[in-house]
Amino acid sequence: MPGPQASAHQVLVYSGPGVSPLSLSHTVLTLSLLLLPHYTVQPVTPEVLSSQPWEPSCALLVVPGGRDLPFVEELTTKRKVTKRIKEYVEEGGRYFGICAGAYFGTSQVKFDVGGPMEVIGDRDLAFFPGTSEGPTFAGFQYASESGSRAVSLFLEPSSSSSTSTHRSLDHIYYNGGGHFILPSPTPFNVQVLARYADVKDEPVAVVLTQNGKGKTVLCSLHPEYPLNDPPARLAINKLEHSPEIEEIEASDKARMKWVEELLLLLGLSPPGRLDNEGSPIKGHTEDVDGAEDPKLLLHPTHPSPIFVLSHPNLPELSAGSISRKELQGKLIRQEEWAILKDGNDQINFGTIESTGGSASTSEDDVTRWLAQKRRDQPKFEIPEIGDLQISSGESSPPIPQPPDFHSIPKTVLLPSPNAPYTPRWTPLFNFATYWSELDIARKGAGKRSGVMRKGEDGDKCALGDLIIYGETVTSTQTMLDRNPILLTNLTAPSAFLASFQLSGRGRGSNIWLSPPGCLQFSLLLDLPASLSSKMVFIQYIMALAVCEAVDEDGRLGVRIKWPNDIYAEVEGVGGTEMGSGKKGKAKLGGILVNTNFVGGKWRIVVGCGINVLNALPTTSLSQLHSLLAAKLSSTSSSRPLPAPPTMEGTFAKIMSSFDSKWEQFIEEKGFKGFMNEYHGRWLHSGQEVTLTTTEPHTPLRILSITPDHGLLRCIPIQSKSTAGSATGLTPLYNRTVDSSAEDRYTPSSMSGNNSGSAANKTEFVDLQPDGNSFDLMSGLIKRKV
Repeated sequence: MPGPQASAHQVLVYSGPGVSPLSLSHTVLTLSLLLLPHYTVQPVTPEVLSSQPWEPSCALLVVPGGRDLPFVEELTTKRKVTKRIKEYVEEGGRYFGICAGAYFGTSQVKFDVGGPMEVIGDRDLAFFPGTSEGPTFAGFQYASESGSRAVSLFLEPSSSSSTSTHRSLDHIYYNGGGHFILPSPTPFNVQVLARYADVKDEPVAVVLTQNGKGKTVLCSLHPEYPLNDPPARLAINKLEHSPEIEEIEASDKARMKWVEELLLLLGLSPPGRLDNEGSPIKGHTEDVDGAEDPKLLLHPTHPSPIFVLSHPNLPELSAGSISRKELQGKLIRQEEWAILKDGNDQINFGTIESTGGSASTSEDDVTRWLAQKRRDQPKFEIPEIGDLQISSGESSPPIPQPPDFHSIPKTVLLPSPNAPYTPRWTPLFNFATYWSELDIARKGAGKRSGVMRKGEDGDKCALGDLIIYGETVTSTQTMLDRNPILLTNLTAPSAFLASFQLSGRGRGSNIWLSPPGCLQFSLLLDLPASLSSKMVFIQYIMALAVCEAVDEDGRLGVRIKWPNDIYAEVEGVGGTEMGSGKKGKAKLGGILVNTNFVGGKWRIVVGCGINVLNALPTTSLSQLHSLLAAKLSSTSSSRPLPAPPTMEGTFAKIMSSFDSKWEQFIEEKGFKGFMNEYHGRWLHSGQEVTLTTTEPHTPLRILSITPDHGLLRCIPIQSKSTAGSATGLTPLYNRTVDSSAEDRYTPSSMSGNNSGSAANKTEFVDLQPDGNSFDLMSGLIKRKV
């Protein structure tokens, strides 16, 4: 097999079975920050590695953390890819193995010898001609943070470092990694780069190897995780002496600088060298003013510019998304920008060229402009402390309030053929990857992708083809739902996606938190007037679409909690332990639906937030994937592990799934065709609950949802003391069936024999979703406040 060409520019990050989704995500992000625009950084599947000629264009192959045995199964036993990787390196390629990827790159693995997780075996890559033995620190458990810790390293001097002295690196995340046993004498092709500082005899933690014409770096811990966020921050919190925030920030800058040094040792050429403080050195590709601040990417402080993007086959969608005359007539022209003052926000529309004020705006110009926008802090008028008074007189200044991000004008960038989209502009969500994943999802569903569809009101795109994306927004739901001009005139169907929300909305007055790794979006849809009585089912359709998209075969344990939450029901969450035989329950996401009758039609805004890559202690799809991997490792199951979740792939699958279900809902004019599927996905069949809105409280058993209005159908549980007496239900529930969707109490016959006595009839209690709160953990249903 050939090695890399001199022009090789692709950094491929393995994303197949065995990889930790969280490690994968942070590896891609960290390498992107350090290597763009000189290199592209993208996930690669085992299918591509086995069937495509990836070697000539690959500058670096990365195998992130996760589990070593699935790597062996997928790349050595099943697909014979290991031989190609080894030949690629020997012909001049580079390999970067992180934790499990480092184990995989040695000649032999010895893991938990004599313990319940024991793994002993040879490895075909054998870049390091010795053994990797671990875990170096006790306490490791799969799919757990019990053995994680923040460790210090002693760094050996290297040619890429600005100093020839030994240095230390602190607070780096560790969880299950090993150490390298050096053969004696030390092989000529092995260079020790770092040793564990917290262990007797300072075992080797990181090595550089020369293999033929190529090089590898094998790193037993996790330099890809930012120290300000879980899981690294949680590991730091375990230290006996908790470091100050300034110390952690200094360690995080040193971490990024060290990763850049590792890349230089491998022979790559990052575009901007970092100085000893972790800041860019002047004179390189990106000057200081245009340099990216990695911390601001994961800890945004204010809303960012918003992009309007469309499927590559349908460029006219994004260009024409705000072209309606009614909207254009509301715009105020001001130089390069068109300004809309709507109900909740001022929105400044402009093309990509508007960022630089000329048609010659380059990709680099826009990248620097976006980086500057992340750093530019909005100014709020806050009274001086000395001016505040305790008295409540009219002369007293107002008490300072939290920043009103809704008052900040929002910037929306429309596409231009002169400056095509590049993933450099959206480092937290790669739209090139998303469009590819969307095409794959639609192909799997038997649908064409990137084409317009004929409808009653003319041609329309499919859901997922038109995306509005903001790295950081106030709330996707609020920006659509509370700006009536935009709501009425924006092209539908469309989706508004954000990586972070500063004031996300949940059900009622709840706030939806937005940690790194959470996927949050709102869909803008048109609903035929004939289905206005079926709106309650929209949240059920979205819940079904999410379950199908993220857990097709149900093995991850993703379920629906009535009426609008997504939960995990599996061992290892909600305080339960793996192997205990007891499944716990933990929230993964939620759904919010707002309906608006504008311009003579119903416009629906469906909001959804789902935890995809969040680190513990929140429960995410990434964690569920790790739990399933650990479970499969202890069984003889031959079923392959699902691919690890990514932000782009998860969103693409949800768009494809919901689009199909929405079409079916419209065509069938209701939810009856989904009933079996819904009941198969929810948590509640046969569950016993207590209705607290009655006196005395009424014990109920859940049966189903009703196909007419989507009510929660229950039956009272008769105790000996109440059998043969009154139902105990207040008059609120003692009403006959009508066409409303209110809570109701109904005596009815399950068998259809309406002539029998009351004793032969089943008493139903039907509860409507929007007025009741379901406390799943305590089994209580109470009035929503």
